[in-house]
Amino acid sequence: MKKAILPILVLALTASISAGETSFMNEDLDSLISQYDKETLTAISNELVKLASEEEGMGEFDLASGHYSRAIKIREAIGMSEHKSFASIQYLASLAHSKAGNFCEASTHAKKASEAFRQHGITKFEQKANVEYKEYARACAVVAFR
Repeated sequence: MKKAILPILVLALTASISAGETSFMNEDLDSLISQYDKETLTAISNELVKLASEEEGMGEFDLASGHYSRAIKIREAIGMSEHKSFASIQYLASLAHSKAGNFCEASTHAKKASEAFRQHGITKFEQKANVEYKEYARACAVVAFR
């Protein structure tokens, strides 16, 4: 039953992202979070990350960014923001946002990823995310100045 529900829920979230309906999508996520248990929400989050990765492979960076952001929001809501996977998703979100030209969002995600990697003692990725955070922040400032 759960396996049948996951694709439907992910498809609904994808449709709301594609339509650019942010408030509808946020309501959708809030509804999901209140209706399903932690295990199901973790699976939904994992599916969103998988879908985002596939979209990046097709050059759909805006869609991928949206799916990473939703996966992050779900993980925050179910108390998984201290998990190692959360740091990785933050980092992946920063990359997708930067490729989409959303440097301010990329900077925010890279900073959070760097901090999370530091908490887990993963210095190699902490340093990489920190360097990218600074690069994206400079790009954000340039874009904001225009």
